[in-house]
Amino acid sequence: MRRILTRTTLTTRLVIVVVVLILLTTLSAGVPAFLLARSQLEAQARQRVEATARGTQSLYDAAERRVVDLAALLAERPTLRRLIEDDDIAAIEPYLRAFQEQSELDAIVLCAGDRVVVTTEVSIAVCPENVERGVYLLDGRPVLLAAQSILSEDIPETIGTVIAATWLDVELLTQLSANTGAEQTILDADGQPLASTLPPGVMTIQRRGSGLELAGDGRSYLISQFPLPGQHSNALLAEVALPIDDLQATERTGLLVLTASTAIIALVGVVAGVWYIRRLTAPLLRLTGTAEQISQGDLAAPIPRLAGPPELATLSASLEKSQATMLSALEERSQARDWLNTLIQSVVEGVVTFDTRGRVTFMSQGAELLSGWTSAEAVGEPIDHVFPLADPDGQTFLDHIPPAGDKREIEVRTRSGKTVVVAATGARMVPPNSDTVQVALVLRDVTEEQALRNLRSFFLANISHEFRTPLSTLNASIELLMDQADDLSPGEIRELLNPTHLSLLSLQSLIDNLLESSSIEAGSFRLRRRVVNLEDVMAEALTIIRPLVERRRQAIAVSEPARMPVLSADRARLTQALVNLLANASKYSPIGCPIDLHISQKDNLVRLAVADRGPGVSPEDRVNLFRRFMRLDTQAGDEQYGIGLGLYLVKRIAEAHGGSVGVDDRPGGGAVFWMDFPLVVEESGT
Repeated sequence: MRRILTRTTLTTRLVIVVVVLILLTTLSAGVPAFLLARSQLEAQARQRVEATARGTQSLYDAAERRVVDLAALLAERPTLRRLIEDDDIAAIEPYLRAFQEQSELDAIVLCAGDRVVVTTEVSIAVCPENVERGVYLLDGRPVLLAAQSILSEDIPETIGTVIAATWLDVELLTQLSANTGAEQTILDADGQPLASTLPPGVMTIQRRGSGLELAGDGRSYLISQFPLPGQHSNALLAEVALPIDDLQATERTGLLVLTASTAIIALVGVVAGVWYIRRLTAPLLRLTGTAEQISQGDLAAPIPRLAGPPELATLSASLEKSQATMLSALEERSQARDWLNTLIQSVVEGVVTFDTRGRVTFMSQGAELLSGWTSAEAVGEPIDHVFPLADPDGQTFLDHIPPAGDKREIEVRTRSGKTVVVAATGARMVPPNSDTVQVALVLRDVTEEQALRNLRSFFLANISHEFRTPLSTLNASIELLMDQADDLSPGEIRELLNPTHLSLLSLQSLIDNLLESSSIEAGSFRLRRRVVNLEDVMAEALTIIRPLVERRRQAIAVSEPARMPVLSADRARLTQALVNLLANASKYSPIGCPIDLHISQKDNLVRLAVADRGPGVSPEDRVNLFRRFMRLDTQAGDEQYGIGLGLYLVKRIAEAHGGSVGVDDRPGGGAVFWMDFPLVVEESGT
């Protein structure tokens, strides 16, 4: 050690002391702060996974209620009762299969006593003595069952039992995963997965004391487990796995910031020490600085002329002569290279080349804008690191490179974390003066084009579902009326017509919203303004919405000023906007909870506000709440939430009238959606 210190210069010793002191000071303050922040992030992640587990449990309960309701609906059908009493087995099976297709059940079993009469699924053949309601394990597969007795119409006697079933398979878990944002798994009594949405590469989950669970494929999750619904399902568990890669990325970022800040402060100390030493050895440092500039590519850096000592003067003259010779030799090559580089950099598409080891050798400005990497940073880095796949699934960017002359779309993640889709075209080449084969890629950003395709698919999927649901209700009600019209009383007929009316109302509202949305997109949306009294608009809207709120046993409490304001507006569209707000409040409010309609006037504005008692709207969701096709399916239950056009039309109608829309938190829970409109200034004497 003494020999090393003896050979070390004084300048080096001083710099080492300064750097050590700075590092100790910075780390003593930064490390505790980093550890505290990491602990808080882990606690927040645990709260998030528990909230997701509660939401998932509500979705399982909703699925159970749906199966129970469908079993009850089937057991009450007069046609089925008649077929059972007639012992018409040949007609019962197609009848049950038709109901199964309409209700989207996986299986229906009809039992007489402990004997299976008809089953639409061979693997589900159980009778009431073993089935009540809940989740069961049949042939190693979890299934949600609900049994309902069928009573004779003439005497109170059970003539059979119907069992409705839905498999808890990967398809259902995928829907739950899409709704909750977490991976879903069903476990048996031994903790082995029966069905799961986890990627195929995920192995066993290992727990740490802090609550983090690490999957075998290197990804990290937080998990929460709870029993599935039903008195016989205590041995079956549902598991929610929330990926926390972003948490670990935040920890790594914090560590990187701590390291970078420490390095920067240490660098400042080094610069200060070097500045002091340069004052002692100024002539030599000037030559050293110029030599470093030349070695870093600044070939035209001016070389200082030194008068003494003689050794430094000779060295300065030699460097100046060598510089002139080198610049003369490189001038022609530099001009040709600059012209070629300008041509490539002017191309809008990104151009990237990499060698046989997969390391980047060139990157154009277009590729820099696409990836977020600068050319200086990317050259020498693996191309899989510069263009990481958005969903790796065990693969890399190189696995998706198209053959020479072909084009392939690849979904990658930029350096800022944004996911983009690039269309890649590849070609092989051999650079001049080199025997190494390289691959050149031309990359074009096609994210918006894919987004348009996805939006079209989303719209078609949801609009078909929204039409199918009310049409199924209409079909069932009309079928009952056709079969039993002569035996039904007027009250029973009105009871059957009520869901028919609601279905027609839902279809009419959906079609109106679609037509208005189409007219907006086509640029043909126009208002027919006239003087409108809000009393008439409110009365018409309440009449339209009444069947919906009566079915959900919800009352509408109206608060209005003594003198109702007058607007210059399109009455039909203003009524449509108010109906959309009331329908939205009814869907998201619990059954039996009232809805508040408040009309107020302030200065030259009138406000229509609808308050519900639903789950409310989070601040991050409010940014996109009034966009087209935006839905917040956060409420448990079997309600349908539409295709996301209602609030979009409310906003466009309000803005067309010169008004505005918004949403606030309701005191005590829920949300308040409001529309502001300018008043009509009434002339004196009118």
